[in-house]
Amino acid sequence: MRAISSPESPARRPIWVDAAPFRAHVRHAMAVADVPWPAVAVAAGVSVPAVRALLSGRAGRPQTRIEPRLAARLLRVDARELTAMRVTRVPSALTAERLRQLLADGVDPLRMARWCQIGPDELTALVDGDAGSCARLTEALVLAAERLREADPQQPGVAA
Repeated sequence: MRAISSPESPARRPIWVDAAPFRAHVRHAMAVADVPWPAVAVAAGVSVPAVRALLSGRAGRPQTRIEPRLAARLLRVDARELTAMRVTRVPSALTAERLRQLLADGVDPLRMARWCQIGPDELTALVDGDAGSCARLTEALVLAAERLREADPQQPGVAA
């Protein structure tokens, strides 16, 4: 990992690191675990838009550097942890509350179900409070959708 120092103060601690190795790590973990990028952001405890920018770039340009703190958090997430999100069950009350708010804000229920990688019946059960638990992956994807809506309230639905 090559650090890039700030031109104003070369003696200071590096402010940025090359993005490429971290992008490769995230893509590898996603591929092995078969989970979408928003789940990685939630598992790492980092900004959802930051992971989207790392993977997709900004304004059509690939991101070439990232903050060391973001890099370190992304490295802590591994494919085993992400894979476990599919089978680990968590209480669904907070997820259901978030889903109800997203739907009330105008997010299309079918689009939300696709985003969460669940069927419409499971989404309905969550929203209606009929499901006592949900997959940790579902919880993470609903949280990511909520964070994306907070970052851009004008967004018509969940970003893919």
